[in-house]
Amino acid sequence: MMADVELIVDVPRLEEKLLLEELGRSGLRFKLTNAKYTPLAWGERPAEIALIRAVSMQRAAYCAAIRESSGARTINSAEAIIIAGDKILTLSRFWKAGIPFPETMIALNGEAAERAEKMVKFPVIDKPPIGSWGRLVTLVRDSQSFKSVIEHRELYQSQALKTHLIQRYIDGGRDLRVLVLGEEVLGAIWRSAANGDWRSNVARGGVVEVAELDEELRELALKVSSVIGGEFIAVDVFKEDGRYLVNEVNGVPEFKGFMEATKINVPRKIVEHVKGILRR
Repeated sequence: MMADVELIVDVPRLEEKLLLEELGRSGLRFKLTNAKYTPLAWGERPAEIALIRAVSMQRAAYCAAIRESSGARTINSAEAIIIAGDKILTLSRFWKAGIPFPETMIALNGEAAERAEKMVKFPVIDKPPIGSWGRLVTLVRDSQSFKSVIEHRELYQSQALKTHLIQRYIDGGRDLRVLVLGEEVLGAIWRSAANGDWRSNVARGGVVEVAELDEELRELALKVSSVIGGEFIAVDVFKEDGRYLVNEVNGVPEFKGFMEATKINVPRKIVEHVKGILRR
């Protein structure tokens, strides 16, 4: 018998364990698939809905694409995961839709980055278009440091890791993370840098606190979700001089820090959302 929900993982984190526990209490028929160890095949459709929770963006997108081809509803879709997982694709969607983001320049190799260096005002943020948890994201304070970053990144074989997003640095040491599920904005938190780091990622020890969710922020998060095509996403936002600037989107969002700050049971919200889909 086909299950209601398939939870697809690769490296189970606290979020996936909490989701599994909530599914166990839900009364839904569910199946757990670890894509690191389980072969996937076209034509298989273990469940009506596949919750895509692989940490690797590429694995997540592949799992979603395979399940979609067999008729399953995936959360999120392969397209949304790919768009959210590549910052150049994300910002291109933002620009077309009029969504504000920090001034950013793209250099596709070291030579272009060296030319860009003459056009920017330090400090800047340099980061590749793919990656999470702040990896390879560098606060560059001067020309000499920038040359070192360029030389280091040229050693990678991947074109993506040789590509530079050079972004105006927004001082403040904190950002907002907003969770969107379907047509509902679940809430927002502030993430503040800690342990001497300038990055606010919770995975790096960032401190969280609940944030006010005003109507402007709510509408912005819903617009981002629509533009990306995401059903369950995290939107990372800076607030500068009273205006919101969207930084990044996560297509397979972590939410332990969000739950800690807001006390909102995110796994239960996801399961309720799934039940709503199944009832239609």
